[in-house]
Amino acid sequence: MSDTPIIIVGAGAAGIGAALECAARGVPYMVLEAANRVGGRAYTAAAGLPSAWDHGCHWLHCADANPLVEWADKLGATYRSQEVTNPFQVWDSGSFADAEELAAYEGAITRAFEAVETSGRDVPIPDVLPDAGRWAPSVNLIMTLMAGDDAKGVSASAYADYVDTDHNWPVLSGYGALITAMAEGLNIRTGVTVKAIHQRQGGATVTTDQGDLEAAGVIVTASTNVLARGMIHFDPGPAADLVFQLDRVPCGIYEKVAFAMDALPEEMAQTRFLSVQQSGLDMATNFQIVHGDAPMMLCHMAGSYAHALVMAGPDAMTDYARGALIDAFGTRIEDRIIGAATTNWTNDPLVLGSYSHALPGSAQFRRDMITRDTGNVAFAGEAFSPNWQATAHGAYASGRDVAARMVAQVS
Repeated sequence: MSDTPIIIVGAGAAGIGAALECAARGVPYMVLEAANRVGGRAYTAAAGLPSAWDHGCHWLHCADANPLVEWADKLGATYRSQEVTNPFQVWDSGSFADAEELAAYEGAITRAFEAVETSGRDVPIPDVLPDAGRWAPSVNLIMTLMAGDDAKGVSASAYADYVDTDHNWPVLSGYGALITAMAEGLNIRTGVTVKAIHQRQGGATVTTDQGDLEAAGVIVTASTNVLARGMIHFDPGPAADLVFQLDRVPCGIYEKVAFAMDALPEEMAQTRFLSVQQSGLDMATNFQIVHGDAPMMLCHMAGSYAHALVMAGPDAMTDYARGALIDAFGTRIEDRIIGAATTNWTNDPLVLGSYSHALPGSAQFRRDMITRDTGNVAFAGEAFSPNWQATAHGAYASGRDVAARMVAQVS
């Protein structure tokens, strides 16, 4: 491998964004990716099911401002931009909610988000939530899914930094497939593990399992959990100082169980999401309903519930999700299931979690780390996005922004 002015560590959305920025500015670069594929947490694959599905990110969040919509159009990706009327259903301890109950449910969700967005307090999210009454399990679920971990471990103030335009479009052809297509033609070396980054005056040495590389600048896009757990060694210096503190913005737990169906339950004909509130549980279970020729029901789980299940293994995850379906639809639903698959981002050594959040008391730290000057070794990714954290487009935009600064610095 030859010396390169800019080395980018990681070929997820942030690394690809950084590479595209370098290419656009005519600056030589090289992306090093430990996995044998690109995309990072954007991954579209069948995993033994009849059709491919997004194991990680799936939605073009803030679609009216999302820079990846232009890429989707350019590359022929398909997404659904039409808003769906009454896309939610709730099953609560014996029956599906009627229209009046659904209105009350949606009101509880709206009040919860408003409380978080307006509190301004760097405290655990539950500390600012109003009483949701009957709908507390669903509020708990949605807050946990959106934060990517137990809400009690997430700063309300930091979460509220996210600027939501309320336009969220699913990528029907696969978000992972879109990110992979964006990487076509870029200078990416897969199957190369970065072990250490030695920062020095005027450059850095990147140590890999295939030898050392010299660079004028390095952009690191690994997840905060990978960095905080020392998977890449940094010599003492400004970059190492930041990495030492990244346990304040950890990646949480968010996993999926995918059920391929021969047909969807008739109750789900117009539904996109189902929340199942089971008696005795303080958190509901969420299903995304995928319509079309290859229908699916995707169970989304996060936080400590998900952690316990993923550590118990795929069978435990599948049994939990299937049990929620049986509660809502009876045992007849089992006859509709023709395949099941699970994710395991929690134990993936190249990710070690879902997406980032700031711990209570760490909101200002997260804001400051994004603008911290760490010299010729810089960091990009969803965790380093000021207002689009926890999203693929936030990671992409961060990668492009950091690359633009790095190019100016090393030129």
